[in-house]
Amino acid sequence: MKKLFIGAALAFACMFTSPAAALTLCTGAADQPYAAAGEMIRAEAKGAGLTVDVVKDTGGTWGNIQLSLQGKCDAFVGQPDGLAYLKRTEPANAAKFVPVADLHREYLHALCGKNSGVDDIGDLESDPKKYSIALGERGSGAWLIWQNFISEDADYAPVRQTDESGDIALSSVSNEQTTCTLVPAALGNTLVRSADEFYGESLALVGVNDRDFDDAVDPQGKPLYSYAEIPSKTYKKNLQGWFSDKSTLTWLAKVYVNKDAVADQAELKTFIRSVMKARGGIVSNFGS
Repeated sequence: MKKLFIGAALAFACMFTSPAAALTLCTGAADQPYAAAGEMIRAEAKGAGLTVDVVKDTGGTWGNIQLSLQGKCDAFVGQPDGLAYLKRTEPANAAKFVPVADLHREYLHALCGKNSGVDDIGDLESDPKKYSIALGERGSGAWLIWQNFISEDADYAPVRQTDESGDIALSSVSNEQTTCTLVPAALGNTLVRSADEFYGESLALVGVNDRDFDDAVDPQGKPLYSYAEIPSKTYKKNLQGWFSDKSTLTWLAKVYVNKDAVADQAELKTFIRSVMKARGGIVSNFGS
């Protein structure tokens, strides 16, 4: 009888026990840096008493934004191009998101056919109807960047866009069906390494140096891009050799929070602190 009473008392107490604080973080493909960053943040948050549910295979930055607007994630990892595009198209929704931390550095890898005559992405606007570019599906990271390019320089608009991505895009460019493809990613990423390994003899890593892009800004009014070199020998088999640095656009991946979704300031503070604690490991793994 005593054991029964104790058991009933414990069950009754559990009914009124506050659940552990929880927050949902949307990331990206399970085998890519955003998901790995999410796991590192989750581990730090767990030690601080905050449960972070990491959602993967979301479709990347634009998918994360849409999921958050649907109430399915409280925060997300993404590239700033997504919020820049959202501010132009849906300013009220863009205002719901605030950046809380910078993570690793990403670079725009522009890969064009070696026989295309393109040495820099800026060449495409010289005869836009002659060229084509593989960007993946609407909402992909490359697609978002291209929309921001067009916003800064309308001469890029007539370039034919295709929805090819990944190895399909690499094959299409290498076989001269498409002129170029864009890969926004950290240095040494899997896809560009594959391009170097399997398609490098027919592809070239080209620059991205149109100064019209200097005017692009994020929702906070800060420059959307800066310029940096992809160091020579980063992709050393075919795409690059010695003394073959390529100047391109770069930015920092960020963690964004939906203000409408996270009202508890103590929870938000714990989450931000967890992100900052994880940041060093994320940058160490994927680049500063």
